[in-house]
Amino acid sequence: MGVVFAGSLLLASSATLGSQEPQKPGNYIAHEWGTFTSMVGRDGIVLEGLQREEEALPKFVHDLLKVDEYAESRGKIPASCVTQKMETPVIYFHTDEAQTVRVSVWFQRGLMTQFFPLPSEVMPQLADARKQRVDMSKVDGSSLAWDLELVPRSQPAPAELPKVGDDHPWAIARQVDAAWVRTCPPKGSPAKVEAEQYVFYRGLGRAQPKVSLRSLAGGAVELENGMASAIPFAAVLELGARGGRFVVGRPLAAGGSQTFELGKVAFDADREMLSRRLGAAVQHALEATGLFQDEARAMVATWSRSWFQKDGSRVIYVLPREQVDQMLPIYFTPPPRELVRTLVGRLEFITPEVQQEVEQAVRDHDSPDAALRAQAAQRLQGLDRFLEPQLRNIAQHGSDAAVRQKAERLLAAATR
Repeated sequence: MGVVFAGSLLLASSATLGSQEPQKPGNYIAHEWGTFTSMVGRDGIVLEGLQREEEALPKFVHDLLKVDEYAESRGKIPASCVTQKMETPVIYFHTDEAQTVRVSVWFQRGLMTQFFPLPSEVMPQLADARKQRVDMSKVDGSSLAWDLELVPRSQPAPAELPKVGDDHPWAIARQVDAAWVRTCPPKGSPAKVEAEQYVFYRGLGRAQPKVSLRSLAGGAVELENGMASAIPFAAVLELGARGGRFVVGRPLAAGGSQTFELGKVAFDADREMLSRRLGAAVQHALEATGLFQDEARAMVATWSRSWFQKDGSRVIYVLPREQVDQMLPIYFTPPPRELVRTLVGRLEFITPEVQQEVEQAVRDHDSPDAALRAQAAQRLQGLDRFLEPQLRNIAQHGSDAAVRQKAERLLAAATR
C-alpha cells in the first residue's frame, strides 16, 4: 500500500489511518517521546534548510529510498523547503503478557523518511526521489503502520535484535524497562522479522507550532505562546566560546509571553556541569508529562550532546499534548490502557553577535588573504547542519548588498 512519488505528492487524508470504533483497551501501556528542530532568523521568521542530520543512524535503519527492497540504504532523500526536522519519536510498550498490536502514525505536512523496524505500510513511497528533489511545500502528510508482537521483558531478548555500540544514542534509548517488539510480516512478504525495544521514526516537515521568539536588547529573549494550550516547560540556552548559560522559565500560558533575561546570567566555562544542571531540570519536566523516570532519563541522555553541549542559542520547550496529537495523529489497535506522548521542541535562534560572525565569514570566504579564507571556511563549516539556514538569514538580513549577494552564491553551492 502506498502512493508513488511522481512530481507531486498525492496523499490520502489522515482519516484513512483509522477513524476507529471504540474498542476495549489492550493489556499494555504506550509511552512516546520525540524531538523536533526549527530555526528562526533575525526577524523571528522560520528558516528553510533543516533537512540535514545531526546524529548518524545505525546502518540497519530503513528509509524511503529503498523501502520496497527490504534492505539497508545509506542514501539521503533530496528535499527542499524544509523548516522542521523531526528527529526521534520512539514508542515504548509496557506489558506483562505477549500480544499483537497495530500502530499507525500520520505526520501532518511532513514526510517520514527513516524508520525501524520496517513498517507493514508506508505512504507515500518515493520511487523517483533520487531523480528530483522532494518539495516539502507540496507535501500534505505521510503515514506509517506497524503490525507488532509485544514480547514482555520477562522473556529472553529476540534473536533478531540488531547490535549497536553501547555509547551510540540508539543504544542509550534502549536503557528503559520496556517490552521488546517484533514485526509480523504478512504471509508471503519478502520482509524479514525485525525486533527492537521500541518503534522509531524520523522525518522532514513544514508544520510549525505557534511559538514565536524575539531577541531583545541586553541578551534577553521573549517567547510567545500562540497555541491554545500552555507550554509546561521552556528554557533558553546559549553556548559558545565563553562557555554556556541558561534560564529556565515558568509554564507559559496559552496566548501569553515571557521574557528570559539570559543576558544577566554569567557564562559557565564547565559545559559538562552546565549540561548536568539543565539536564536535571529537563528530566524533571519530562517526568511531569507522564514519562517513567528511565524513559525521561534515556531521552535526556540521548540528546544531551546535541541540546546542551553544541554551540548555538536555542529554546528547549515541551509541546502541549494537544499539539502533539494534531501534528502526529496516532492510532492503536487495540488501544492502550494508557498513552503518554511527549514531544520536545528545539528552536534555534540567531543572536546579533553570531550574525556578525557569520557575515564576516561570508565576506572573507573568497578573500585574497589565505589566512582569512581558512578562518572563514572553518567558521562556516562549524555551522554544520545549520549552514543553509544561517546563509538564508544573511541573504535576507545581511547588513549590506555585497554580503547578501555573497551569501546567495554560497547558498546556491550548498544546496546543489
